[in-house]
Amino acid sequence: MTLDPDTTITIRHGKTGDDEASRMPRLIAAFECRRPLSPGLRVSLRDVDEVTIGRGTERRWTRAGRILRITLPDQEMSRLHVRLVRRPDGWNLQDAGSKNGTMVDNVATSYCALADGDLIEVGGTFLVYRDDPVRDVEPSDRDLVAEQVVPEVFRTLSLELERGVGDLARIAPTLVPVLIVGETGTGKELAAEAVHALSGRRGPFVPINCGALPRTLVESELFGYRRGAFSGARDDRTGLARKADGGTLFLDEVAELPEESQVALLRLLQNGEVRAIGSADLVKVDVRVIAATHQDLRARIGDGRFRRDLYGRLCGYEMVMPALRDRPEDIGSLIAALLRRLGVDDPAFSIHPRAAHAFFTYQYPMNVRELEQALRTAVALVTGHEVGVRHLPEAMRAPAPAPGKQLRPEDVALRAQLVEILRESEGNIAATARALDKAPVQVRRWCRRLGIDLAEYRKY
Repeated sequence: MTLDPDTTITIRHGKTGDDEASRMPRLIAAFECRRPLSPGLRVSLRDVDEVTIGRGTERRWTRAGRILRITLPDQEMSRLHVRLVRRPDGWNLQDAGSKNGTMVDNVATSYCALADGDLIEVGGTFLVYRDDPVRDVEPSDRDLVAEQVVPEVFRTLSLELERGVGDLARIAPTLVPVLIVGETGTGKELAAEAVHALSGRRGPFVPINCGALPRTLVESELFGYRRGAFSGARDDRTGLARKADGGTLFLDEVAELPEESQVALLRLLQNGEVRAIGSADLVKVDVRVIAATHQDLRARIGDGRFRRDLYGRLCGYEMVMPALRDRPEDIGSLIAALLRRLGVDDPAFSIHPRAAHAFFTYQYPMNVRELEQALRTAVALVTGHEVGVRHLPEAMRAPAPAPGKQLRPEDVALRAQLVEILRESEGNIAATARALDKAPVQVRRWCRRLGIDLAEYRKY
């Protein structure tokens, strides 16, 4: 099907509710402390009734009937370390008498029901259990070791992001405009570069940060100017829109464009024409525009700060980049990729389990960008072969409660009740659950949502 460049089809990609989605349990071998350069592995639990996890000579997973066997080359893991067993009400974890024990959300555990997002520590390996609602994507087995040539933004074990980048790959060769939305540091520019790489366009990828330019320079940077157009314009200058001819113009933080620049951009999107400041001539250009923002454009339209017709031209397909805290299954793989980018190739390089736990539980208000800076700092500080907690930024050593919406009054009351019982029971999940007449899995779900760190109440 050929898509007309003037056709706007708005598609929003993002999380949906549970009502129309099915739950697809999967297990992610997310990180190995002694092999931090090895990316993650995801296995589907859809047609499985039991999983055994233990030490082996290599990372391997095999299925025999409805039993899944996973071996990992972790010398701190027992040959048979832990079992996961499907029950009518969900998946349960059972430690198999391992030498070093099993931790779930930083609490020593011999048996527990698993909840979506649980962080499981066996030996020096961190696993993440996911059981959130999914749609349109089958959570098949996926080994990122075999995907090193794939663009970085496409290497993910998150079903939400996998679905989004799959759509981006199909959108890329068309002329459908793309709007990428997400918090600061989530990789919006990486996604835009991937769209350009897959588009087949022979021109360059030209980025511009609309929020970093003074208001008076936006149009001159975008569209160029003629000599003498204003004070200081000593020569003709070709704008970035013309430099991107035949390629892609990436408008980062497009919400920051002043209104007069929005009008000029609309002309480019409607007619493929630009007019340099001080010129009477319109110049035709062949440019694909990709825009990104961390702002709520609909709210800005309602406030009169962003043109509705421009939004209609920019938003053919809207890709929502999830926050890093919402895809813990990718943290290990991101660490591996970022360490390689930082030049780490020492096979003896490792990350202490306590430091690894900090990497997995920190909330990353600045997302992947903050993870990269933390690793850059740690690599610079470490004098031996192992990154420890002391090499991490202070914010990660003593993380603040999870950011998010202000708690509702009923949640404030529930949090206070949970904290009181956890203190009395010294962090015992089973005892807390009995006191509330709830399942232990529900207690852990509440604690995660309300920002309660169970390790703070555990008796040492």
